[in-house]
Amino acid sequence: MSSDSVIQEALSQFIMLRSPEELMHEFKTQTLNLEQIRQLVEVFDPNIPSVDIKHFYLKVITKFKSPEGITPDIYQQIVNDEEFTLRAGSSNSYESLPLLKNIIRGVREKKVPIQRLYNFYDKNKDKELQDPEFRNLLEFFYVAITDAQFKKLREEFPDHPLSESVIVGLFEKWQEIVFENTQGDPQVILEAPSKTQNLLTVPKPNQTISLELTREEDERFKDFMGVDFKIPGVKELADLQKRCQQTQEIFTDPDFPPNVKSLGPKFSGNNWQRLQELFKGEQKVFSLDTQHDKSGVGLNKWISHRDICQGDLGDCYFMSTLSSIACKWPDQIKDLFPIQRANKYGVYGVKMCINGEWKVIPVDDNIPVKNGKIAFTKNSDKEIWVSLLEKAWAKVNGSYTNIDAGDPREVIKTITGGPVWLLLTNKPNFKENFITCVKQKCVMVTGTYSKNADYSAIGLEPGHAYSILNVKTVNHPQRGQVHLLKIRNPWARKEWKGDWSDESELWTPELKEQAGNTGKENDGIFYMSLDDYTKYFFSVFCGYFKTDYIYNSMRFNIKRNKGAYFGFEIKKEGEYFFAIHQESTRLYRSQPELKYDYSYVRLLLAKEQQHGYEYIEGKFYKDIETHVGRVGVNFTPGKYILYIKIQWHVPSWNEHSVVLSTYGEQYVQLKEVPRDPNLVPQTMMHQVRSNNKVEEVLPGVIMKMDNNGNLGIGYIYYKNESNQQVNFETNLVNKGGCKLTKPERGYYFKSFIPPQGERLVTFTITPPITELSMPTLSHKLL
Repeated sequence: MSSDSVIQEALSQFIMLRSPEELMHEFKTQTLNLEQIRQLVEVFDPNIPSVDIKHFYLKVITKFKSPEGITPDIYQQIVNDEEFTLRAGSSNSYESLPLLKNIIRGVREKKVPIQRLYNFYDKNKDKELQDPEFRNLLEFFYVAITDAQFKKLREEFPDHPLSESVIVGLFEKWQEIVFENTQGDPQVILEAPSKTQNLLTVPKPNQTISLELTREEDERFKDFMGVDFKIPGVKELADLQKRCQQTQEIFTDPDFPPNVKSLGPKFSGNNWQRLQELFKGEQKVFSLDTQHDKSGVGLNKWISHRDICQGDLGDCYFMSTLSSIACKWPDQIKDLFPIQRANKYGVYGVKMCINGEWKVIPVDDNIPVKNGKIAFTKNSDKEIWVSLLEKAWAKVNGSYTNIDAGDPREVIKTITGGPVWLLLTNKPNFKENFITCVKQKCVMVTGTYSKNADYSAIGLEPGHAYSILNVKTVNHPQRGQVHLLKIRNPWARKEWKGDWSDESELWTPELKEQAGNTGKENDGIFYMSLDDYTKYFFSVFCGYFKTDYIYNSMRFNIKRNKGAYFGFEIKKEGEYFFAIHQESTRLYRSQPELKYDYSYVRLLLAKEQQHGYEYIEGKFYKDIETHVGRVGVNFTPGKYILYIKIQWHVPSWNEHSVVLSTYGEQYVQLKEVPRDPNLVPQTMMHQVRSNNKVEEVLPGVIMKMDNNGNLGIGYIYYKNESNQQVNFETNLVNKGGCKLTKPERGYYFKSFIPPQGERLVTFTITPPITELSMPTLSHKLL
């Protein structure tokens, strides 16, 4: 091994700990001279002759024409320059060592277990990474990898299946190559090897440079946790954080500055102050709950529903949703924050699924204040995650005023990415559907009626959103089996005063134990029976969330009068959901002339069969999200097609973009396919086979008719059971809001049906869709 290679390798070790800029900042210089290079090299190998170091230094400054010394750019080039690169010793002949160094540096910085990333990038869960998946994993650690670098790296190890053990083994091997004969635990592959963890301070007369990483032994969170760099905004946030660290700049978000515009007209009287100033530098993004909830719910948790205290802003819909998610899935909240440690630069970010697309929203730590205190929602302690989440939500929507009031489903979707829907308590099948949602562990937020004269007397607030934290069934000696809902007011105060409240005489010690009721606290948490609940609460906003489900989305343009078709394959049986996401109405409040509202979306999902299509599910719906796929109903393996048609509500929109997402047990790849004119008639014919409502309309001719209220498409089916051809005309005496589909037109059509022949005519239905949408028909022989 040449002395140049040894010196280059010694210098490259430092880049694992400090960037060139950080090294020079420690030396208080803009370039490194010969003496400083000698100090760095001798930390790793004090036996390298000084003359070799001098020759190396002169060679570098001559090559790069930099007589003043080695600049940060030159330092980086030295590390990556093949001419000076060590080729991994005699036992390994890697030509990709500069790339490996960047990858292993990323491993140390991001501190994410390789196994976790492997499971994330194994999209189809076949226990093997394909080359595109493997490259995505590498890009997580080093986003700048080029096609040529990946190809060269791939050629340097055997082309065998990339299982989890193989990938872990590769990273172990790469770490040994980079750090020379050090052992890396595959479970803790993020830790630096001992050689670089115990660096001594570099000696220099009257000046020292600390090369040890700053660590807090009890710190559980990282400056920048592992986040998929494919998500828009992640790399930009990482670059912003690094820039602020290098320049010591305190970040002020230029896209959401601390001014009146960001507050909005309703809250223009408030002021701004940085969280680090409010908490005198003692703020934390998360802190343990060590004093609340004797039942253990929230106790000793970094995230708890008890952290959330709503302020002057009317975003109870947002805070109630956070409470419901934090109660059952606290890690989902925590993982929304790429930067999980408080910092003096005021740089933070929040990951959100905005209009169906995951992205990271950068925010600073300027927060609205009133009378020297946080004006809006805050944590109960000195942790700041709630204030940061609320600020990111305000930024997405233009101002704090714009997030005053809203729909919890929008927030559930934004925080989890899962499908959402609404249950109304006044519907006949509500209790059955509600219990099903409870059993499926859905996210549930609820709302009271907007007006009720009795609310103030019973401790409830009209037109207010609450969290449903849990549902328990108890057996009362007189009342029998009772379903009890555990509900939380985001104000963290003001509770229900009726049966099963804190003061209720219905409670016994045994029933409290059954329900998990820990006693009387004015914390906004209360219990009430399902029967009482349906009297005072109007709706339940539900979301379906699984921590291991995979989300995928794509944006495309769709024309007003033209449908789009997407094909996909399900390889593993399981739950899957397919959703169209529209932009929130709040984003268009400043453009009333546009007349924006949610548009009707038609989704038709069918499975390809040997002869035609099998109808799976349909939906015709007007809301922020329209999805197909049902909780507890599995898709079987096979090929499917999804038909999408949107009737844009905005008059000027003949074409507009929309987001289509998939959510389920495995990654689903959507591919746009050509229009198939047979899709609708063949799926309707599949529906005909299961329709037992038969009517004889002419001698020997039977008819079946139905409207699929969910799909917004109906059919008229005839079969000639006679032994002779029947010719007749059908007239729509009352069209019932329907419109015949092509090739039929107008309000009548003719049929010429041979013996034992069939005839199918389809029609679309103008909403709202009810039984009255069915047309009234008359038939006349020709």
